[in-house]
Amino acid sequence: MKAHAKFIIFLFICTLWVGIFFILPDFIDNPISGFKGFLITTFHWGLICFATFFLIYLIAVNKYLFSFLFPLLSLTGAVLGFYRYAFKATLTPMIVDAALNNDYGTTMDLISVELVIFVITSLIISVLFVRFRFKKIELTKPYWHLLIALTGLFLLFSFNTRVKASIIQRFPYNIFYSLSEYSKLRSALSRERIDFDPYFSCDNINNSDSLTIVLVIGESARADHFSLNGYHRKTNFRLEKRNNLISLPNMYSEYTYTNRSIPHMLTRADSVNENLAFIESSFISLFNKCGYRTEWISNQDPADSYIYFMNECDTIIYAHPEKSVYNYNEWIDEDLLPFVGNTMLKKFPKNLFILHTIGSHWYYNNHFTKEFEIYKPITRSRIISQNSPEEIINSYDNTIVYTDYFLDKIIEKLENKNALMIYISDHGEVLGEDGMWLHAGDHTVSKNTACVIWYSEEYATRNPEKTEALNQHKNKKWRTDFLFHSILSAAEIPTAVIKKDMDVFSLKK
Repeated sequence: MKAHAKFIIFLFICTLWVGIFFILPDFIDNPISGFKGFLITTFHWGLICFATFFLIYLIAVNKYLFSFLFPLLSLTGAVLGFYRYAFKATLTPMIVDAALNNDYGTTMDLISVELVIFVITSLIISVLFVRFRFKKIELTKPYWHLLIALTGLFLLFSFNTRVKASIIQRFPYNIFYSLSEYSKLRSALSRERIDFDPYFSCDNINNSDSLTIVLVIGESARADHFSLNGYHRKTNFRLEKRNNLISLPNMYSEYTYTNRSIPHMLTRADSVNENLAFIESSFISLFNKCGYRTEWISNQDPADSYIYFMNECDTIIYAHPEKSVYNYNEWIDEDLLPFVGNTMLKKFPKNLFILHTIGSHWYYNNHFTKEFEIYKPITRSRIISQNSPEEIINSYDNTIVYTDYFLDKIIEKLENKNALMIYISDHGEVLGEDGMWLHAGDHTVSKNTACVIWYSEEYATRNPEKTEALNQHKNKKWRTDFLFHSILSAAEIPTAVIKKDMDVFSLKK
């Protein structure tokens, strides 16, 4: 009995070591309020440690397995923990991709003296744990321990989907999660897609010789919180002053979460033919055929539901591959702008930029800077229940004010060109209606997504019928699947698949 107790104490100390040095970095920057917030966050940290206890338990039953896996776990934890402490960087599928594809020089640039010291120290401590396991602990009936460890893990991962999601995206389980997600992304790229217009060619077609289109995919922005659409607060200080800017206030999103809404917008999918989002290529393929330089610049992790469309572009750029929804520090869309500027300096005549923004994703305070803290008080905690409805809505509205600024900066880059900007959010957000918050729930308000279109003076001169149609149709009810047809029409790419009744730029219905 004493040997079993010694083993459990040993496991507890191993877990505490891992919990403080490798798991805690994910929690130290969490915004919380008061002692209650501290207790909730501590409980959350403790839950991850509890799940890690059973993993360490499982590998420690066999001392030889432990001697190999525990130092490996400590080595990985030291690297990830260091970058989380020092640079607020989280392990994501894009970090995995970068690690597998970086050249030697780039990898060496990431290594510092501090990192080496932390890794060596962690390895030495892990070796001491291994030595203690060999010298001091002898287990009888190890199969009972194996059964207990496996049962603990099974119960934790089958207890609740939210608990499982939280555990699997934290160290050490996030290693498996990120590798698994990376594998899904690679698998999604290998799936065959149908070319919806295989005989289309831009040869001998008189479309624009020079045109820049910027498609901005927003995040969680609802139309009724844009002052352009009559919201009682000023949230569009800049866009309201812009000429040639049209808001489409009656936009309906079929889905309330990103992974389904984006494929739906980029393809011919509609409410009747939803499956087209998963079997056909997107409108990007026709832009490529017509000589456009296509570029996807992302401020979010990709998903296997739309990574294929990203890879249809000539270039993919991740502004923040180190960020995940568990980062609670500054994460802003302005960081996308330099990439747009760099491509414009190369003077490609025809460009399609797709900017996938972080927008108004929770935790709202992360996604606007101090300058845009217009409405106060703002939230103080990532825990919804610790904030008042007023604080949550204030923070949310500040993200809309920041989006207004971001879109205005894009327009600044385009105003002297033949250019068009389409902004459409993937879905809206629930802000306390019927006691619900955030998105992914099936609520009406989260389906009324924000959408604005701006065109330059040169574009208006070249395309008077299109801009007239846009102004005529602005107050109609549209669905987000209008995008596929409208963006091709805006670029004068005359594919036969464009449906006039889904084209906001067409006078003929």
